[in-house]
Amino acid sequence: MTIRLKLIFLLLFMSVIILYLSHFLFHKPPSSSSPSASQKQHSVHVLVVSSWRSGSSFLGQIFNHHSDVFYLFEPGHHTWMKFQQESAELLHYPVRDLLRSLFTCDVSALQQYLPNGGRRIGDMKFFAESRALCTPPACSAFIPSEGYDRLNCFQRCRNSSLHKMAETCRTYSHVVMKTVRILDLSVLLPLFRDPALDLRILHLVRDPRAVALSRKSFSLRIEDKIVLKNEINDMKTNIMTSKVMEKICRSQVAINKLSRTSQVLRGRYMAIRHEDLTSKPIKSLQQIYKFSGLPLTKELKRWIHNITHEEVGEKNSFMTFSKVSSVANQRWRTAMDFDSVKQIQQSCKEAMNVFGYLPARSKSEQKNITVHLMRN
Repeated sequence: MTIRLKLIFLLLFMSVIILYLSHFLFHKPPSSSSPSASQKQHSVHVLVVSSWRSGSSFLGQIFNHHSDVFYLFEPGHHTWMKFQQESAELLHYPVRDLLRSLFTCDVSALQQYLPNGGRRIGDMKFFAESRALCTPPACSAFIPSEGYDRLNCFQRCRNSSLHKMAETCRTYSHVVMKTVRILDLSVLLPLFRDPALDLRILHLVRDPRAVALSRKSFSLRIEDKIVLKNEINDMKTNIMTSKVMEKICRSQVAINKLSRTSQVLRGRYMAIRHEDLTSKPIKSLQQIYKFSGLPLTKELKRWIHNITHEEVGEKNSFMTFSKVSSVANQRWRTAMDFDSVKQIQQSCKEAMNVFGYLPARSKSEQKNITVHLMRN
């Protein structure tokens, strides 16, 4: 047996063991005298499923800014970075089991993927993207007068114990995570039958032409190799983008198709386009929160309106969420050459049809932004 095959069998074995332990050993029955346990029993679990450069970080922040939500940014990143030589298909299983553990506020599965055994919150690369991890009880160094600030969170909270994360998670009614690392929704079907979970899938899609443009300014070399592990041997840059886009578009179509054919997903799946989210933010916010069982406040309405209508970056963030949405949604039409547009339209033809994106039939039609290339 080769070393690679041994590693594959080891990963699968670990995945089964983690799922068993988290379900039977770490899931304790709630105590009638414990408010946090009772709250945990009735938690709602929402997973934002998307692809890279599709706006999922922005959608995650819509949840992160809600006071009832414990939000985690891309926990599966740590699994992929630890096993960079494996395929996305294989890594689905440890990522799924990690998500299951974290939804039930169990951090033991996460620790095996983090440096230093995952003793501190700061061992998680994106921990400061979670407001809940920047406030008590997760972080005792939080200063209420300063509010939620990523840079201050990174400096003050990184040495907090990871076990504080589990304690904090149990105090929230909603646990929300976002991932771009689920390309096959059928892998998650066992979680919908898990009595410890009330899982809902929020599927975010974006115009593939806008995604392709955004990828050019963002390095995804490691992720692309994992995605294409079983697809292609020649990993030259000039063919990688179209091949990655083709596979991602196929996966988005398959996710949507499964939602319409699987009985267990009925009422627990919602698809939303990035363009609708940014151009009709209040209406989209109402739909998202209703699906997730969250109340909508005036403060949140004001926040999402401002962040989609002002060209202002959020303070101390490695990501910029604030955009003039009407400009951002159309940028691919002026920034991409028509040959590249045609290539993406061919690679993602089915996805564009399923999600309502219309092809540009000529260079002049592409550049003419008065011509609408989306179905309502």
